[in-house]
Amino acid sequence: MSYARLLFAMLALGFAALRAEEAKPKFGLAAENHIGAQTMVNDLMARYPALVTAGIHAVAPGAKTQAIIASTLNVIGKPSDPEDVDVGARGCTQLVPNLKVGKFGVMLPLRDRAGQDIGALALAFKYRDGDDQVKLFAAATAIRNELAPKIAALADLFAPTR
Repeated sequence: MSYARLLFAMLALGFAALRAEEAKPKFGLAAENHIGAQTMVNDLMARYPALVTAGIHAVAPGAKTQAIIASTLNVIGKPSDPEDVDVGARGCTQLVPNLKVGKFGVMLPLRDRAGQDIGALALAFKYRDGDDQVKLFAAATAIRNELAPKIAALADLFAPTR
């Protein structure tokens, strides 16, 4: 084999390896996430048809930073953005209306049964011009409050499920 052909073959193999690496998911898949928090997210999506997406951010046991631990999107393990960390760490709330994509995002502190902030709950509702933002915020708050009695402690979010 000539040097040029050998070089071409090596380059082709290198590009194929790069494409294979790009095809791997950067973060974990929601369908492969078998913990209590994911079960909660899946249940919310099944029970609330107005929801477009849902997710939970928290600091995993042994971790130092907050990340997405459950989601309808394939972003499991993605570090939380600084403003998302503020929701979990400082108890802030975010309202993000977006008519362009037809979503109204609400991120609220997630609480356990004792009322302690243990992370953040991200919910996105279907949204059109003229929809009542206060009503959507109230719906998000009710959903968050519905979850709290089901969470005895942060560790419950990470309990394995099948």
